[in-house]
Amino acid sequence: MRGIERARRELTAAGLLVEHGFSEPAVSRSYYAAFYAAESALSLLGESRAQHSGVLSAFVQLVVGRHGLDPTSGRLLRRLYTFRREADDSFDAVPDETARAAVADATRVVDAVARWVDGRSR
Repeated sequence: MRGIERARRELTAAGLLVEHGFSEPAVSRSYYAAFYAAESALSLLGESRAQHSGVLSAFVQLVVGRHGLDPTSGRLLRRLYTFRREADDSFDAVPDETARAAVADATRVVDAVARWVDGRSR
């Protein structure tokens, strides 16, 4: 599925950014990796939302709540959304540890969604 492929590319970019000391864009790319995975899951259900907040809410309600994806994925996606907003909207530096945590969290979300999508596609 193209959304998962895009999510994986974003994860690769986030990892490269954090390795080279670019914490703020690494956090942003991490969020987008998880976001694209969430959109992919919603698309599989025939759902789409116009705004990020709508995607997050629908993902938690439909994919996690109704269709059994691990609730941790919903919590991590929301946390990544908060991290991304702080990284993008503030002049404060994002600590490297936060960026590394964002990459790890996004990886967990993307992997969980990819498994969920694969299980539904069979």
